Amino acid sequence: MRSRISFERMIAAAHDLIAESGLEGATVQGILKRSGVGSGTFYARFDGRDALLAYLAIRFWAEAEEGWTSVLSAPRWAAAGPNEILTQFTRMAVVWTRAHGSLLRAFLVHAMTHKAYDLLDQTAELDNTVADHLILLLLPRAEEFAHDEPEQAIRLATLQVFATLRSRFIFAWGNRPDGIEDQELAGELASMFLRYLGTA
Repeated sequence: MRSRISFERMIAAAHDLIAESGLEGATVQGILKRSGVGSGTFYARFDGRDALLAYLAIRFWAEAEEGWTSVLSAPRWAAAGPNEILTQFTRMAVVWTRAHGSLLRAFLVHAMTHKAYDLLDQTAELDNTVADHLILLLLPRAEEFAHDEPEQAIRLATLQVFATLRSRFIFAWGNRPDGIEDQELAGELASMFLRYLGTA
């Protein structure tokens, strides 16, 4: 029990340091100091900082997939039409990406520079999992779409939403004074999605 508590304190400390200072802030020494855990406990679990970051990323993507799967479960949206589904989806996607921007940036940078861990696949897998759920929700309403290939269109539009949000919140665009509020951005993304599907 004590070992598990120490482990979770290390994980929480690493998350906090990444959120505060980015990837550079998550040093082993900093994590140990913040968590109050000894180096022996750390190295009993991880070979080093890179192994810890890989674990954090895998755990993050798994929890994110579980969360999106729950939010987009079909029973929740049984009475909703495409407009409501996509308006709510883009709002949630904006909120989620902003809330986790520091972690997402750190994990993506780490994945691109440490290919041995094969973590970039986790990002693509999450995007496509969300697309799969939206396809299940929207295809039964396909008669409302003018697009000839609605399943393909839903997947491509979902990927575009996430690509846009990464550009805005994770990479350079995030801190620019572009005048676009989050609510407006979510609305524009929903409109883009609906227009691509060819809804009225």
